[in-house]
Amino acid sequence: MDCERCGVDATLTHRDVDGFAYYLCEACIGRWDAVRTRSPEASDESRSAAQ
Repeated sequence: MDCERCGVDATLTHRDVDGFAYYLCEACIGRWDAVRTRSPEASDESRSAAQ
């Protein structure tokens, strides 16, 4: 099955992201968890323009 974020054919895990259900690979889950747990003290300068 293909990851709904990056499209890689891998074992997927169900995740709710921003109120939507997705099936994500481990790499995308790790990226999403890193974004979700970002420190509130972090400045906006550390965010990418895509966010």
